[in-house]
Amino acid sequence: MGDGQTAYHRLDLSPEIIKTPSGKIVRKGEKSLKGPTKFFYESDLYTTNYFGEENDDIEKYLFGKIDTDGASAVAALSSPDWMREIHPHFLNFFEYMDAQRLRTPKGLTWLTKKFKPENHNNLLHLMQHIRRMHCTMWVEGVMEVVSADDSEIKFIVSDNPVTFYNPVYYPGNKACKFPFDPGIELIGTRTLFPLDKNHCVIITNLEYAQKPGKSKASVERTNPRYFDDTIARYDDIIRNRKLNESQVSIINYILKNRAHRYIAAEKEDWLYPEKTIKKRDWMSFDKLFLSPKFQLLGTKGEIFIGGKNGKLIASQDDFGRKPKNQKEWDEKQKQANAMHAHVLKLIKREREKDEI
Repeated sequence: MGDGQTAYHRLDLSPEIIKTPSGKIVRKGEKSLKGPTKFFYESDLYTTNYFGEENDDIEKYLFGKIDTDGASAVAALSSPDWMREIHPHFLNFFEYMDAQRLRTPKGLTWLTKKFKPENHNNLLHLMQHIRRMHCTMWVEGVMEVVSADDSEIKFIVSDNPVTFYNPVYYPGNKACKFPFDPGIELIGTRTLFPLDKNHCVIITNLEYAQKPGKSKASVERTNPRYFDDTIARYDDIIRNRKLNESQVSIINYILKNRAHRYIAAEKEDWLYPEKTIKKRDWMSFDKLFLSPKFQLLGTKGEIFIGGKNGKLIASQDDFGRKPKNQKEWDEKQKQANAMHAHVLKLIKREREKDEI
């Protein structure tokens, strides 16, 4: 919110419709001005009940820590000095984002539809069991943090805060019927997550960042998987784009269309991004994420981790694939040895220059 502001402008996307005796249609509670503690929550959403005893340990201990760590991670990633600040918080950011995806009413409904738990207690245990499910593929994607600093319009708040956008899956597509979304394993699915009113994270699958196209947007990415170890890096996060009002409104329009029921904003006008954008074609929005002005997009490379004397500790390619057998491991070790020898050669050359 703005400086000194204590309440959001909130919009109910599915308000109660009342027809008065005079025939007038009233959308009860459609718009309101409320503080952040007055909405975007449900009482006892994570409370378990065994033998009549209620327990809120999930909220207190599990999400308490995730939220505390997540707040620090979001602040670090939003900071102008983010490269220095993010190091101890980088992995916590993905764990927090995954929690924000699964623990909402929409996320819990998706879990119910997908896994059919017997009761609410089982649902909550399932939620804990599969948390972090998205983190592997997010870490292997291309991350950009865009800025709304130069825009009069800022990013809105959604009750579906981690939003999936795929250009070929329009909101009316049956695959997008509540509570479903196109999966992040699809090449063209991007993850949108506003950090605050001026910053939004965009994660794109590497193959789509390198070579986008309508025909491949619904194809699975290379080596899609959940719950796998992978090597994380943050030196290639892109942080050089400032969006204009139209571009911010497009992201807000996507957030609004994929929200469950509520959105909110510092200013009421921002709740209606459809009034600002020129076209509402879902596919055309993809151009926003394909700006040719940032050449670094999609330039990841194979990762080697070595120890003393070039001994190979770990290796994986752009898509998290590791050596599958001894032959492949030996080949990677040869590459690691060559790189190690090359680095030593460069160091020796620089030292000789200094001595001269």
